[in-house]
Amino acid sequence: MTRWIRFPVALAAAAACAIPISAAADNRSPGSSANACFAMARGAYGFNCSGSASSGGPLEPISFGGVVQGDGKGFYEGYGTFNTSGGSAHVHSSGQARYGTNCEGHADCEAFTARNCWGHIDYTTNEILLPGGGTIPLPTVSVDFAVVDDGREILGTPVPNAPGATGDLVPRFTCRLVKIRD
Repeated sequence: MTRWIRFPVALAAAAACAIPISAAADNRSPGSSANACFAMARGAYGFNCSGSASSGGPLEPISFGGVVQGDGKGFYEGYGTFNTSGGSAHVHSSGQARYGTNCEGHADCEAFTARNCWGHIDYTTNEILLPGGGTIPLPTVSVDFAVVDDGREILGTPVPNAPGATGDLVPRFTCRLVKIRD
């Protein structure tokens, strides 16, 4: 059982990257750039993440792959398998995305990022799926991402939740999501 608990921080970071999340809370008009980005990123995506993350110790290589579904309004939910030197774990994640918020307080940047589908997502539901039906909750994971090639791909990287986080608290991996179908 301890191997399932050994890497929750790394799992949470990987889950955040791989699953862009819900944006119904975005206070923009129905015709906004943000809503166009949400619609473009609707559908099922296969994902693969690789790089390094901490699972309670020094940084180590990780990989994470699975499938995520976007609803066209910014909500994403998915399942995957996360791998470290400590073993593999099946993970479920979901959350809410928003666009144009990566540089709050800078109007030109906000408009540019919303128009070009650069967003941020907080995966508030993250959990390890245990054999037999139980789960182990994980902390919220935050990811900056871009929707590219007319929604055929999403590229992302996890960012620290804690302001000023440094060192091994900063995940160092990226994720690529490729659209499977609409």
